[in-house]
Amino acid sequence: MNPTLPLLSALLLAPLGALHAAEPVTPPGDRNLPINQIYPPEAFYHNGKGGRVLDVTKPPFNAKGDGKTDDTKALCDAMRFLVANREQIKGIDRDGKPYSYFDAKYAGVAWIMYLPDGEYLVSDTISTGWPVRAYDIKQGWLNAAWNTITSPEAETADLQLRGELNYFLRIEGQSRAKTIIRLKDHCPGFEGGKLKKVLTYHLLKCGSSANNGNDLQNLTIHTGKGNPGAVGLAWDSSDWGRIYNLAIISGDGSGRAGLMMDSRNAHGYHRDILIDGFDVGLEATGGAVSISTLEYATFKNQRQVAIRLGDGKRFVMSARKVLVQNAPVAMKVAKASLLVLIESQLNGSGSSGSAIAVDAYGALLARDVTLSGYRAAIESDGKVVLAENTIQETIVGKAVSAVEGVPARTLRLPMKESPVILPETDLSKWANVDDFGAKGDGLTDDTEAVQRAMNSGKPVVWFPKAHYAINGSVDIPSSVREVNFLAAAIYRRDPEQKPDLTAREALALAIAGEPAEAKRPALFRVSKASKEPLILHQSLTLGGVFFDHEALRPVVLEDLAVFHFFQRYKARGNDMLFPGSVAMHTSGHRLYRNASPEGEAKEVFVNNVMGFGVGGENASLAVENVHAWVRSMENLREPIEWAFRNSTVWCLGFKTEPGLNTTFHLDRTQFEALGGIQCVSEVKTGAPQNGVPFPMIISKDSQLSVSFATFGPREAVPYIELLQAENEGETTKILDSQFDRMRPEKLGETMVPLLSNIPK
Repeated sequence: MNPTLPLLSALLLAPLGALHAAEPVTPPGDRNLPINQIYPPEAFYHNGKGGRVLDVTKPPFNAKGDGKTDDTKALCDAMRFLVANREQIKGIDRDGKPYSYFDAKYAGVAWIMYLPDGEYLVSDTISTGWPVRAYDIKQGWLNAAWNTITSPEAETADLQLRGELNYFLRIEGQSRAKTIIRLKDHCPGFEGGKLKKVLTYHLLKCGSSANNGNDLQNLTIHTGKGNPGAVGLAWDSSDWGRIYNLAIISGDGSGRAGLMMDSRNAHGYHRDILIDGFDVGLEATGGAVSISTLEYATFKNQRQVAIRLGDGKRFVMSARKVLVQNAPVAMKVAKASLLVLIESQLNGSGSSGSAIAVDAYGALLARDVTLSGYRAAIESDGKVVLAENTIQETIVGKAVSAVEGVPARTLRLPMKESPVILPETDLSKWANVDDFGAKGDGLTDDTEAVQRAMNSGKPVVWFPKAHYAINGSVDIPSSVREVNFLAAAIYRRDPEQKPDLTAREALALAIAGEPAEAKRPALFRVSKASKEPLILHQSLTLGGVFFDHEALRPVVLEDLAVFHFFQRYKARGNDMLFPGSVAMHTSGHRLYRNASPEGEAKEVFVNNVMGFGVGGENASLAVENVHAWVRSMENLREPIEWAFRNSTVWCLGFKTEPGLNTTFHLDRTQFEALGGIQCVSEVKTGAPQNGVPFPMIISKDSQLSVSFATFGPREAVPYIELLQAENEGETTKILDSQFDRMRPEKLGETMVPLLSNIPK
């Protein structure tokens, strides 16, 4: 028997702080981190040494940043440079087929558009500009046609556009307080009744499923005065992306929205955000597989609502440490959307409305939220369902427990904040791997040179060029606290590997249970214990395991990605990468491995990544014996996307892609995943011969609490088995039919505000 809770469940549990009082409590809201991001001279493009940081005040852009000169053209030119100068490798792959643009796109140079401290006055939208490239799936994905869209009018109804190629748009300011993009007061085009964006990451209405790796951090967007039609930022990034340490401020309180996510597939991890003013603080209406993770955010003085989630299209948001001040409505959740809100504070100003308003067919999981200044805490479909000023744990929607007689509830795992490692401002403490002999051409083995840089005694090791090959394993000593790849791609080149290995041969190796790369050392490792945290960030990596966690040291993996599906196209030589690199389901390529799982559990913090916890066939590559705190993760096309054994894993925000294969495989693990989208769009991916898919979650003697929404048509499959729980020899199954649909007219879209497997 699997009891289903009624439409509304209010669960009164112990306060979060009582469960881990020893851990310092971070209050809700923007932390306004004191970041001063500066780089060595060799990092800059204009110095001619292979650097990829574009200083917008230098040629060819020549922005002034003086608060007087109109810098619109200079900033637009810099954004256009990001697109126009991406290296595109073309040729014949090892199967004799020509590269396509889509498959080769991640092989290019990743630039960073950098704004030194200054006030950059603008009078129009900052964007990559027209024309833009997009793909049209009118004849199906395999026959997608590439289109050049020259203007908004060219995005016509006879096209079925599913992707605008604005990927790797990385914009950084030197500091949030002193790097300001300011819209002119009373600027034409931003009048009342308009909707015009000051900075945008997309131009087409379709958004994108291919805009990976977009980035914005360390600056302020100020929309001036007298601009009621202004939107501070329009965001789009698919699968992984981030907004860090950003303020969006209206000079007089007016404006349509501070932050808008209005195009499909609006993803990413967004933290330390301040939005002051506007009708709506954050408007998230993108639809499709949009999932955003929000943490440490403050919303002040909104006229209508602080966060508006969805408008009948699917949107999932996982939010923690949110502070709302002086908004008539704090959160509004529309049909087909799911909000997870924890450890937050919502303050109104004597509003006659509810703090959180949930429409019919919307869903909410709220936990440890305090409120003031509202008539009620929560209303659902216009009716008050919780009037108290404290939300301990409340669910709007159906919640299901896999344990008979035990109500569904969250696991409440102990929390740790991800270590804050501020950028080093003493540039003499930065070790440039090129200074130690690295070539950075993606072909030469740079292992020894990188190791020399690591051994230099300097706390920061960095990579100025776009491509580095590491054939061995680089040991990171305790003296290093930051490894910054600046979005460089890190490859492995293996001369011993047969260059003519076919996809079929590689897949056969993987299915046999032991991919050839499974026992090889990782690209990087920590072999000596230390209490000081280490951060590795900003890289695209290929070639087996990225990081081996051998010794006890807290590790932060941030803004990192492994692209399993496109790996052969990114190689610069046929002898690069291991067996399985040309197959979709080899599972050998992944970010992390606990190389010595015996003894005390390792601590790992995972922020905005792709490729963490890849399980492989039969969970043979499961991560063992870790304490993991994860903010926004995504894996691509794996037989088991995440697998953990004998671990404790807390996750805020996730997405799967695609199919009906097993997503989570848990073995003697405590697992909490708060907010996600499970894609079930490809019936054939995981369906066995009888047409019934594999369980989405397999739990073996484990405890879990998960919340998510499913996405995708599945007319060929009568149901989806969401959970197969095995506890002490007994098996319980939970089906998606036990939950509500996100929209009654849509088969295959299920709302799961909470599914738990927690014994008495």
